[in-house]
Amino acid sequence: MKLKQQTRLSILVIVLAAVLLEANTALEFFSTRRSFNEQLTEKAQRDLNESHRIAKVKQEVEAAVGAALPTIERLAVEMNADSLREAMRQLVLVQKQIVGVSLGFVPGYVHGGGSSEQRFGLYVYEEGEGKDMRLKEPTYDIDYTQRPWYERALGSNGYWSEPYEGKYSYVLMCSYSLPVHDTHGQTVAVLSADVPLRELSQMAAQFYENQQRAVLRNTLLHLLGLLLLGFIVYRAVAYLRRLQMMSAEKERIAGELRVARDIQQSMIPKTFPGFPERDDLELYAQLTPAREVGGDFYDFLIRDERLYFCVGDVTGKGVPAALLMTVMRSLFRTNASRESEAVSIVQQLNTAMCEEQTDGYFATMFVGVLDLTTGQLDYCNAGHERPIILSEKIKVKSEKLIDKSEKMATVLDNKRNLPVGAMPGWQFKGQQVQLTAGEMLFLYTDGLNEARDAHDRPLSRDRVLSLARQHSDETPRHLVELMEAAAHNHAAGIEQSDDITLMALRWLGSNRLELQTDGSDLALLEGFVEQVARRARLSDYETPRLRVAVEEAVTNVISYARATSIVLTSEVRDAVLRLTVTDDGQPFDPTTAPMADTSIPADQREEGGLGILFIRRMSDALEYRREDGRNVLTIKKRIKS
Repeated sequence: MKLKQQTRLSILVIVLAAVLLEANTALEFFSTRRSFNEQLTEKAQRDLNESHRIAKVKQEVEAAVGAALPTIERLAVEMNADSLREAMRQLVLVQKQIVGVSLGFVPGYVHGGGSSEQRFGLYVYEEGEGKDMRLKEPTYDIDYTQRPWYERALGSNGYWSEPYEGKYSYVLMCSYSLPVHDTHGQTVAVLSADVPLRELSQMAAQFYENQQRAVLRNTLLHLLGLLLLGFIVYRAVAYLRRLQMMSAEKERIAGELRVARDIQQSMIPKTFPGFPERDDLELYAQLTPAREVGGDFYDFLIRDERLYFCVGDVTGKGVPAALLMTVMRSLFRTNASRESEAVSIVQQLNTAMCEEQTDGYFATMFVGVLDLTTGQLDYCNAGHERPIILSEKIKVKSEKLIDKSEKMATVLDNKRNLPVGAMPGWQFKGQQVQLTAGEMLFLYTDGLNEARDAHDRPLSRDRVLSLARQHSDETPRHLVELMEAAAHNHAAGIEQSDDITLMALRWLGSNRLELQTDGSDLALLEGFVEQVARRARLSDYETPRLRVAVEEAVTNVISYARATSIVLTSEVRDAVLRLTVTDDGQPFDPTTAPMADTSIPADQREEGGLGILFIRRMSDALEYRREDGRNVLTIKKRIKS
């Protein structure tokens, strides 16, 4: 109530001050206009009555200057400065309309020669009036060659300048100038006489006096307005000081948040795909900071065919949380470069955090180590949200060989662990799970499931799980973007209160398989070829043909090559799937070996060559080379869009 009364009083005072200032402005305008009208009327009447006097003054000045010109020309040739000054003084004393005389010589014209840039001029003017009048001869050190009275007079028979403001007691002046010639008719100087415009000067002086009379009235009105404004300022000082303190505090907090955001964004990987040279892994992550920056982070790297990754959330807000996030990310990188198990990494992070004595700060964190050759996931969950495992559509063949599909989404099993930095000496527990080729792991921070709508209802873990199940066959990037959009749609314009960090990675299966030469693990071959074909998006028609070609090639090695090592690798390049079989057996080139002649009945043709036939016919192309004592056979299949 008190604040409203103060506001109304302030508004009333402002309105009153504005009215007074407007009234003063209007009064000053009308006063000035009346003074101008009076002066102009008086001047017009005076000009009508005395126009003949102006013409008379012009004739008198021109005659006086013209009469003095021969003497000036003679003395100028002789360069007798004292005599020139005296002649100029006499011109001012004799002709009362002239108050000053200037004589400016052409640069370089001095008696006896001189520099072409050297200037020489004389100047005489009267100061004061009546008995107080005296002549002055100041030093003429100005560049008179740039003045109109000099420039315009050089090529004229007499030049009257435009009115200008003079240095005499009169306000406005005009100058009459004539060129000065030597005995050969060459211009050597310019003679100029200064004539005051007394009538206009008197008018300006009268106008000034009128204005001075209004100064007191206007000053009083202005002082009154200033007093009112001062009262407003006095009333507002306390409020403005409070506002300044609040603004400074707000700016300080905003500065901390900007620093925290910059640190956070500069530390996390933002280039995707993260590993473009690999075809066995898809990974995408995104961190969306809230208005109040927290300590969310993520990171990932590959070492020794293992993917080390983490998602974490440091407690607290602002710069401290962001700085701690930076430390956590650096510690993760350091330990991931030397530790091989997720639980060991988390244990080291906990020790470092507790030693730093970060009072009140800890971090929930999920650390995973994925073996890219086997799909074995080793992980440790330190109080973080439980990730979700998503399976691609699982094809189930019924008795009628009609494909059915089902989308799977399960929450990853979790052993209870404290957050990192919560308690020194805590023994963290690690876990393992086997991923199937094509399965995807989705990780997130609590900013996703705790995103709230206008009714303060959270998105919830169940809703996140349901959305993940619906989109389990999306790419990691699309899944992350869909989840981000779902959080914002749920909030429906409500400001985000916490960071949202999302990561999705899909293991597409290993591109390398090593087999025993005794055929004991030959059953692994079919699954390997199936996952390679699926990863390359090979058609359902070409996949079994590739499987037949590879199985025949491997069987030939096991049966006849006497090898001790068999390695299969896959690669997709230029829309071609290349599956390479390498062994250290006896040299054998399937591309030149004879094939079985199927036109001859099986009981009549020679034994052998049937496997070579299948390899060639089921492949789009074959390449063979002997390299470092090994057979290297590449089976190619074109990938049709």
